[in-house]
Amino acid sequence: MLRALPLLTCLLPALSPAADAPSLSGALQVVNAGPGDQTDPHVSGSLVAYTNESGGTSEIRYHDLTTGEDAAIPNGGAFDFVSDVSGGTVVFTRVSTSSAIFTFDVSTDGPPEELAPQDGSSRRAAVIGGRTVAWQDFGYTGSTLEPEIAVFDLDQRTLTRLTDDHMLDRTPAVSPDGKTVVWAKCDVAGQHCDIWQARWGGDRFNSQALTGSEGEESQPDTNGDIVVYASTRTVEGVTDRDIYWKPVNGGAEQRLALPGLDANPSVSGSLIAFERKDPAKGDFDIVLYDLSTQTLYQLTNSPEDENLNDLSVSDDGTVRVVWTVSEAGDFNVHAFTFELPRENPCEGVAAFGATPRTAEQVCNQPGSTPLLAALEVARTTGQPNAVSLGFYGKGAGVMCVDNGYAGDRATSGWVWLDGAEIVDPSRFKPGVSLVARDIRMKGSSWLAALISGSAGSSFRIRVYGEPSQCGVSNVSSAGLPGAQLIPGTRVVPVVVEGSGVSPLTFGNEDGTGCSTGGGSLAAGGLALLALCLTRPRRARVVVARKELRRNGGAL
Repeated sequence: MLRALPLLTCLLPALSPAADAPSLSGALQVVNAGPGDQTDPHVSGSLVAYTNESGGTSEIRYHDLTTGEDAAIPNGGAFDFVSDVSGGTVVFTRVSTSSAIFTFDVSTDGPPEELAPQDGSSRRAAVIGGRTVAWQDFGYTGSTLEPEIAVFDLDQRTLTRLTDDHMLDRTPAVSPDGKTVVWAKCDVAGQHCDIWQARWGGDRFNSQALTGSEGEESQPDTNGDIVVYASTRTVEGVTDRDIYWKPVNGGAEQRLALPGLDANPSVSGSLIAFERKDPAKGDFDIVLYDLSTQTLYQLTNSPEDENLNDLSVSDDGTVRVVWTVSEAGDFNVHAFTFELPRENPCEGVAAFGATPRTAEQVCNQPGSTPLLAALEVARTTGQPNAVSLGFYGKGAGVMCVDNGYAGDRATSGWVWLDGAEIVDPSRFKPGVSLVARDIRMKGSSWLAALISGSAGSSFRIRVYGEPSQCGVSNVSSAGLPGAQLIPGTRVVPVVVEGSGVSPLTFGNEDGTGCSTGGGSLAAGGLALLALCLTRPRRARVVVARKELRRNGGAL
């Protein structure tokens, strides 16, 4: 059985600041720096929920970043902590005679409500996305070493147990639409941790492992398209903790290969926020990575530790990042607000660059246009050769097919993007060296290709996203308190080779064919045919490492 898809490309990181990397301009706000400790903030739109501990008491407070309104959720003397927020709904853990999960609607004056009440309950770590609440439940086993993950539907008022094993299931997170739940699954010693996901299939959640034995994974989050997490691995003899992500539909795993310690990622839209400890600096800062422009921003640069971050991208393009900072002996909550373009100046491929350019012109002279995916397809003998990969890209883009890139020109082949045929065999001709296509990407995308014909023929596929000026805008924040201009650094993620587990698995059920044993194939039936044609041989993929290294990710 082919347990995982071969990984098809390796994009090497460009770690030096680039002149074409965009900057972002925004405003720093202090959410609460009062007496005691304010920690663990979470944000949805303009609403921040956080824990406030003072004088031996603990409460959940909520703060509106637009109006400045700040209020406490009444707790009647109970101990409330570890909150999350989605829309106007806050969830949190309350400890009194038991440890229970409560929800609170900030738009009403009503009291908090306990979810699925149970005498002597032992629940914690509640998170919410849409109308789905997930938490860590110790009541099923009665053991602190074997908690399970449970989900509660706020509309149907139903409680569902997602896990049932002798493992330590922890740190759940829920996508904004409530249809994907992710968590870390470890042994009872808290070791050998992997990331799992459960996706709503219309009548139930279906659970699958997302990672395998590659490293120690933890702290997952999801936007519904990808799952992002931290992982400690030994790469080329060096052990490091970096940020990784994978599409929920299966596909290539990507890594931000940065020196130092990276942890606790949060994702919203195309943005990932996480904590970074630069070895040259020695303390944790909050950084932001834009998947769509492959740009890294350092949001904080103080001598103090900043951690426990979260972020939210609103429909109007406003981005809010929140975190905890250690200041003067206690902990406070800060926020940074900026905007993405409300009207994308690069909508449509014709707007690529200052002067309108065709797809063919972008392929011939990409310049600073970010390369999102690249792979080569080489023809051997026997059955046609097929390759595929998952990548992240959103909005307008360009696909370039370089025929004969590392061999003879192909005379027959196919290329699909998310199940749609982009290039058919009629385009592969001996006299055609380039096929350029305008494309639209939906976020978590799937690229598949098949080559037939003469052995020794090949072609390369490049997928470009919108250029850097179409990513995070330089929103003017002049005159605003805490206004900052933060330069970006171009960082091309590495696509990790040899990913051990994918939610997309293939089994030879009857000894003759292919089947999907763990999930649906994102590229549809034609791509499934292409993948079946690789059995029992994995496709040969050539990675243009030298070109990527020389050009900082642009081929």
